[in-house]
Amino acid sequence: MNSKTQKIFIGTACVLGVSGVAYGMAEQNDPVFIAGLFFVIAGYLLIRRKLKERIKDK
Repeated sequence: MNSKTQKIFIGTACVLGVSGVAYGMAEQNDPVFIAGLFFVIAGYLLIRRKLKERIKDK
């Protein structure tokens, strides 16, 4: 996966996650809230992995 595709994927995961968490909290919808948390955590882990790679390169 190239850098631009990774950025789009990470951004989409984070936006979906935040939207899911907000909707789940507002509408008392637990499955959507949990799915949103999953997407936020996945986005965070992808960003963290990318940052670790950059630090190792330096």
